[in-house]
Amino acid sequence: MKSEIKSEAKIGLIVILTFSFFVWGLNYLKGVNLLSPSNHFYVTYNKIDGLVKSSPVSLDGYQVGLVRDIQYQYDNPGHILVDLNLNSKLRLPKGTKATIKSEMLGNPTIVLVLGPQNAEMLQSGDTLIAENIPGMMDQLSDGLLTDMRNMIHRTDSLIASFEVLVSNGSLDKSFTSIEKTTKELEQISAKLNQSMDKQIPSILNNVESLTAKFSDAGTKINQLDFASLNKTINQLENLSVKLNSPDNSMGLLLNDQSLYLNLSNTAQSANTLLLDLKERPKRYVHFSIFGSKGSK
Repeated sequence: MKSEIKSEAKIGLIVILTFSFFVWGLNYLKGVNLLSPSNHFYVTYNKIDGLVKSSPVSLDGYQVGLVRDIQYQYDNPGHILVDLNLNSKLRLPKGTKATIKSEMLGNPTIVLVLGPQNAEMLQSGDTLIAENIPGMMDQLSDGLLTDMRNMIHRTDSLIASFEVLVSNGSLDKSFTSIEKTTKELEQISAKLNQSMDKQIPSILNNVESLTAKFSDAGTKINQLDFASLNKTINQLENLSVKLNSPDNSMGLLLNDQSLYLNLSNTAQSANTLLLDLKERPKRYVHFSIFGSKGSK
């Protein structure tokens, strides 16, 4: 009887150990080490973009924990409570953000952004600040896809306008007008070519004649007696020097101020004399038809 009890106790102990090892292994595969101490922090998000339990939590690219639990707040719709299981050695200052980062492939992860280092440290059970980083698909949806939609809309408008042109015959009229304009340009070009063929030879002849005249003028200039010209210039310079010099009569006449003043005074006196003679001629001229009184 005792042997049977011992056997059953051994079997129960083995089952318990096996189940415990299974639970520990399952959590270990998820990244949860039940044997290592950890701290719990909470974050409330408005949306989690596909975040699941056991999603990694990283800091500076290194995994420091994982998502332990996710609960939707049914009494407060639009709020999702996420429980983070972080390494006990990690110290988080107040203002630390838990940011959900969407991945191109796979589930989103949580990235920690530490607050100021001089801030007070958070304790296990405190709440972190929630933040969402738009993923690549969100960026494509907001940026590239929006531009593509606008481009498609513009293309549709362009096609519709083209269909309207085709349907009302405006496009045919435009092509007809273009053909007419092209023909007129061809005719103008042909006339211009004919005119150029006729006028270019005469223009070239005029240019050659003008060039020949310039050549003759250059030859005549080269044939000038520059020695005689220099001699004439020297004589003019000597004449100018003599006129400016008081050593000769002409120079004295031009440069002597007193002579100029005397001539000016003489001219003024002569002018005064002529005016007085005109006004009082009897003062200067005495004549009598019968002779003077004293002559008999």
